[in-house]
Amino acid sequence: MKNFVKNATVGKIAAMALVIPLLLFAYASGPDPRKTGAPGDATCNDAGCHNTFQLNSGTGSVRITFPSGMTYTPGGPRIQLAVQVSEGAARTYGFQATARLESNLTGGQAGSWDRVDTTTVVLCDDGSIRPTAGCRSNFSVQFIEHTLSRANGQWNVFWTPPATNVGNVRIYIAGNAANGDGTERNDRIYTASYTLTPSGAPPPPPPTISAGGVADAFNFAAGIAPSSWTVVVGTNFTTTEFKDWGAITGTTLPTSVDGVSVSIDGRPATVYYVTPTQLGILAPHDLTAGSRNVVVTNANGSSVPLAVQAAAVKPAWFTPQALGGKLYVVAVALDGTYVGRVGTDSRVRRGVRPGETFLLFGTGFGATNPVVPSTQVVSGAPAVTTPVRIRFGESVASFAGTGNLVFSGLYQFNVTVPAALAPGEYQLIAEQGGVTSSTNVYIVVER
Repeated sequence: MKNFVKNATVGKIAAMALVIPLLLFAYASGPDPRKTGAPGDATCNDAGCHNTFQLNSGTGSVRITFPSGMTYTPGGPRIQLAVQVSEGAARTYGFQATARLESNLTGGQAGSWDRVDTTTVVLCDDGSIRPTAGCRSNFSVQFIEHTLSRANGQWNVFWTPPATNVGNVRIYIAGNAANGDGTERNDRIYTASYTLTPSGAPPPPPPTISAGGVADAFNFAAGIAPSSWTVVVGTNFTTTEFKDWGAITGTTLPTSVDGVSVSIDGRPATVYYVTPTQLGILAPHDLTAGSRNVVVTNANGSSVPLAVQAAAVKPAWFTPQALGGKLYVVAVALDGTYVGRVGTDSRVRRGVRPGETFLLFGTGFGATNPVVPSTQVVSGAPAVTTPVRIRFGESVASFAGTGNLVFSGLYQFNVTVPAALAPGEYQLIAEQGGVTSSTNVYIVVER
């Protein structure tokens, strides 16, 4: 299972290099090739441009209209596709697209691009304009992009399908909704991707959520709660091995990664990472208790809704590793030393000590004052509103304040170990609002 804490001392969510398709420059001409974010490419984010706002964080979109549906005819004639980038506040637009073999997303060119008019151009992998004879074999990947930015955000392009059945084709597109000031600041980037299947082949299956496949991301207990880190397990979520939201820019968290989104009771969840069989999400902050439908959506459709029981709170401690069938907490002493059980996490140096105060992290502790929307980066450290009791076995621990939300979905408690505890392993239990955290979570006390 994927966990979310990168550095417990500051309560950050783990962030890996984000792979996103096709980011753009804000100038009248398009970007160089291999800045697409498709597998094997860098991204414009890597270069530090157009990162004022989080990807796909505005009210706009980019899309391609496929007149023949989501199939292609091997050896068939070229198809005219319509590109549309939109965003209410933008003054000018740009785009870039690429087509790849699903069997080789890094270097497998799928079909061929052609321009309809002089507002677009086709580039080869080496940055040259594609000659009539085609790109050189060692620079075969093609990119079609704008040569002139357009105030209406509309272009037409040609795509010729592969001559033979090469399996599924993935088309990535990104649109730049620019403010027209000639700089790379305060522009918004929108992305989309599409899967085309060979004509006559069955369409790709929609995503499916496994029975019992929604659980908290820290202790993996079934169910869900507001502003809690959650895993969704199933199939056909994406064809990408792993992709996450990358570095956070601005104050808005994404509700879609690699074209995959999740709704709970009709509310969009924040999406942290996607794989073919597992998603990491942050449940909506305004989720209410009861049976709630969870739906995963991608380019191939939506999953059958899975009814999941939601609770107002569902406390779970951060336990990145298990040992001998038990989950062990990883926490941080006030001097910055990682504490828990040695051997369960390479960072842990020792257990906690009687009378010692340490930083303990968890998820699912519910509402805070002030309220922080689950799609927004946390500012300050709002306090938990539902009282919490923490026990080492049967011994009740004290802690400063009521607990605080220190990052989206991540709560911190400054806990003091009961001074009379003897060395040994203890169940670490949170009690909140009549709900008890997992009894299979342990912490080591040593002198």
